[in-house]
Amino acid sequence: MQIIRLQLKHFRCFADVTFSFEKPIIVIEGVNGSGKTSLLEALHYLCYLRSFRTYWPRELMQFEQQNFFIKAKFADEVGPHELQVGFTDKKRLVKLDKKAITSYKQLMDHYRIITITEDELGLIKEGPEIRRNFLDQAIALFKPDFLLTIRKLRKLVEQRNALLKKGHFTQESYQLWTQQLWQHSKTIQEERTKMLNSLQRSTRKLLKTHFPSLSIAFDYKPKRISKDDNSIESFLAKNSQLQHDEARYGRSLFGAHLDDFSIIFQDKRSRNFASRGQQKLIVLLINIAYAQQLIKKRGSVIMLIDDFMTDFDQSRCTLLVDILHQLGCQLIFTLPSRHNFLVEQLTGLGAQSIKLPN
Repeated sequence: MQIIRLQLKHFRCFADVTFSFEKPIIVIEGVNGSGKTSLLEALHYLCYLRSFRTYWPRELMQFEQQNFFIKAKFADEVGPHELQVGFTDKKRLVKLDKKAITSYKQLMDHYRIITITEDELGLIKEGPEIRRNFLDQAIALFKPDFLLTIRKLRKLVEQRNALLKKGHFTQESYQLWTQQLWQHSKTIQEERTKMLNSLQRSTRKLLKTHFPSLSIAFDYKPKRISKDDNSIESFLAKNSQLQHDEARYGRSLFGAHLDDFSIIFQDKRSRNFASRGQQKLIVLLINIAYAQQLIKKRGSVIMLIDDFMTDFDQSRCTLLVDILHQLGCQLIFTLPSRHNFLVEQLTGLGAQSIKLPN
């Protein structure tokens, strides 16, 4: 899979511009504010129909504009395709090969993006929601229908919380909503645990080959639901105070919407003990492991790497670029506007350079 051309109109700082991508490796250079990250943001948006920087589509519009338009020509194993997204008047229209689409699966079957930005460090440094979203998005690229499962969970929690907040409910209605949330949570937890176990195996293979002195492990932490709770009865028996506590707080105190997982580095919690450079290495290796799995099971991907490599020293940077290159997928890097060893290395691999004006 490879991006061939990208057109942006009224998107962020771009009035109307077209970029041509001619090589498997692209280096986008420019000073801060020149639009490097916005360019990657557009490519990301075409895949997920949301930004990695904001939840509000209006913030993606160029100043004083009322719409934006993104169009990409790309090629996959089947052949060339055209993907476009337009947003205006709070409405979004998505077309693939000039046909309107409404299914996330239709995008995933043809266009798959993995994006690595500074914000990805939130996977280690921020709260549980970031880690849950990472897992759910990862699963969705394999199983697009999983997003419907997540939406159903949110709706279920919203309805159950409304019941608890009112404080007036029958024992029968409470048990019914509790059983539904437990069953739905177990389904989601099973998918998340499988994904984590798979990522752990792949990440450990990378470490064994390239960083044999390092170790990474994941530990999924379900909220109140233990791994051996195979029935609603056993769950309720272990949580005899649940109904009392939920009635007191007026919200659901268990479920997949509250779960978390820990990233263990060198047998310690990476959030507390890993340095910034080690945290960036962890995040990059996890995403490379994920890309390997996605390529194997679904087909090629495009990796977007937004000014993420400059913290590494030259030897580590050289090794990581080599690992990324071995994926055999299109790599699009953004870098500060300065000549350094990373630019030289990528140029030596045949990279195309795109320099954005100040």
